[in-house]
Amino acid sequence: MLAGGADLQVLKERLGHGSISTTEKYLHTLPDADDTALDALARTRSRSRR
Repeated sequence: MLAGGADLQVLKERLGHGSISTTEKYLHTLPDADDTALDALARTRSRSRR
């Protein structure tokens, strides 16, 4: 879900983690996480300009 651009907080709740730091432990497995985040930001910005 993270690789697809899911929000970390949403994923935390979905997985039932009590702490966001538990969910963050999985971020190291995503080599393209920065690109995914930037793509998500670009999509959000383009939606707000319409």
